[in-house]
Amino acid sequence: MNAFPKPVIDAMAARAMRLHHMLWHTARDSWAVLTPQEKAVFRDHGWDPPRPSLTAPHPVTGVRSVERDNGSGEDFLYMHREMIASVDEILAEVGDPQHPRVEGWPTVPAPDDTAYPVPPAFDIPDDAATSDAIRSAKTQASFDQIRAWEAEFTDAARLRQMTLRRLGARIEFGIHNRMHLRWAAEMPAYRPGGDVFSVDPRWDDSEYDWLADTYSAHVNPVFWKLHGWVDARIDDWMAANELTGPVPWSFDPPWSGPEDHHHHRVSGPALESRLSGLESTVEQLKQAGIAQPARFPVFEDV
Repeated sequence: MNAFPKPVIDAMAARAMRLHHMLWHTARDSWAVLTPQEKAVFRDHGWDPPRPSLTAPHPVTGVRSVERDNGSGEDFLYMHREMIASVDEILAEVGDPQHPRVEGWPTVPAPDDTAYPVPPAFDIPDDAATSDAIRSAKTQASFDQIRAWEAEFTDAARLRQMTLRRLGARIEFGIHNRMHLRWAAEMPAYRPGGDVFSVDPRWDDSEYDWLADTYSAHVNPVFWKLHGWVDARIDDWMAANELTGPVPWSFDPPWSGPEDHHHHRVSGPALESRLSGLESTVEQLKQAGIAQPARFPVFEDV
């Protein structure tokens, strides 16, 4: 596996990029379980998601479900397509022949793949739930489920039966989250799991590229192979439905952050100029004591 050029790693490891990626995921995943006071903090900073990604817990079972049809799946696909476009712009400037653009896996690597081996399972201190999820994601049974999802999401007949929003939601909380955990490797230290808004600058070092943390996953080169695979599913869906031209998003545009972030690539100078605002947002959220959502939760029945 060839490492990405340094300008890409530096751009993705920038504090503003890390904060944006973390806030975007956290706002969508947490919204349905926040108190009115906690929601007010997100709302005051423009981070109230128009389409939450998960439901509130079921009143009897306590289980949360994926919002398949509210459009959050399109937000997921759009935001990460914007991130890919940002990285492609940097790669075009660098001109590295080994990395002309973000290129996803043509198919999800098998357990015996030598270029992208699955790192061994490991335990995370004081986070048994994530440790168990990572251990499960690295099993043969997990890979069998990944292959089943992949077969479905690349089948034209199946894609014709799905809206783009449902496809995005199912990919996000099924195969996508599973792949994040499957290729997560043991780190020397981890950002505190119990406090998602603990963003000490020590975690801004480019060496902190853990795939199981939204603050760091996009710094890891595997993220771009994984998301390149995800992004190609948009093109498959378009082809299956005999659509050409721009993607027919249901929203103009789908949600990639606060209103003043729209129509800007999700990285770069435009985002850096908002660093002080992002810092203020996370500080107030930290003071509000908002709990950490599950790290890349996987739903088997998406």
